[in-house]
Amino acid sequence: MLSDNKCNEFANFFTNKTTTISSQFSAPHTQEPRLTTSTANVPLSSFSLLSEEEVSTLLLSSHPTTCPLDPIPSHLLQAISPTLLPALTHIINSSLHTGTFPTAFKQARVTPLLKKPTLNTPSVENYRPISLLPFIAKTLERAVFNQVTSFLSQNNQLDVNQSGFKKGHSTETALLSVTEALRIAKAASKSSVLILLDLSAAFDTVNHQILMSSLSSLGITGTSLRWFVGYLTGRSFRVAWRGEVSKAHQMTTGVPQGSVLGPLLFSIYTTSLGHIIQAHGFSYHCYADDTQLFLSFQPDDPTVAPRISSCLADISTWMKEHHLQLNLAKTELLVLPANPSLQHDFTIQLESSSITPSRSVRNLE
Repeated sequence: MLSDNKCNEFANFFTNKTTTISSQFSAPHTQEPRLTTSTANVPLSSFSLLSEEEVSTLLLSSHPTTCPLDPIPSHLLQAISPTLLPALTHIINSSLHTGTFPTAFKQARVTPLLKKPTLNTPSVENYRPISLLPFIAKTLERAVFNQVTSFLSQNNQLDVNQSGFKKGHSTETALLSVTEALRIAKAASKSSVLILLDLSAAFDTVNHQILMSSLSSLGITGTSLRWFVGYLTGRSFRVAWRGEVSKAHQMTTGVPQGSVLGPLLFSIYTTSLGHIIQAHGFSYHCYADDTQLFLSFQPDDPTVAPRISSCLADISTWMKEHHLQLNLAKTELLVLPANPSLQHDFTIQLESSSITPSRSVRNLE
């Protein structure tokens, strides 16, 4: 009984956190996307159907993670997949052809994970939700993911400064990209400032109406767009804790955590943020919802602090318009002086809060 109460306490906390953040924002100013028209020259209005061989490749190339909602372990499903291929191919192709996402695939099982081992274990605030989704649902997502990324790549719609969902990219490539830019600046006797943005529950507060408009503007229309509408609506989760499972909670915002498409959809959702950053002369690099922006400057440049303030103010405005909450308390500002003897003192005022350098990095070794 105690475990039953605890899992419902976790579920209520995770739901209320998202609701509290989302309730701060005004209704979006976007129009409902039309499902039959496109702003692109060659829209992705429908998905291609898959052969049994293609479905087999998707199944066998996927890591066999198992969700409690799976009827059988995913490694066993892979082992017997030749027998099930006709049925699985029919399920996937029916979804792609009709633009619907099966209701049974919209459920998630959430496990609370303590953020740090030193934190107080009884407090639900110290846990983050780890979402598990059915294996076949993620296989269907991979089929859509492959076609959408191919379409965006062919139409040059992918953000070159985003490493969160690209083949051959990782957190390491994102780190190397930023580090190399800072090294080049230092070699040119320039100082740099690096800002690490922190968002609160970023994936969970994505507004579906804004996301659909973003997809439509990229040329994803018709049955393809309708598929995404079905994919996002009607989702729910239950929290599992010590053998007990909570009541179901509906998800009216956000992209599914633990999903194949979640990082891609979030990256599409935030593509226009890059234009805001670059308009202030900053460079940036992203990995999913982690955004690093940086500016290199002559050590005696007096305009740096005002430029930082102006850029962060516009970023904060953009965040509110897109129903995302910038967490200023956890946003970090690092200064990299051109040489060890330099001292840059920045205090940035933003929304009745101040951001000061968390540390000064003297070298990049």
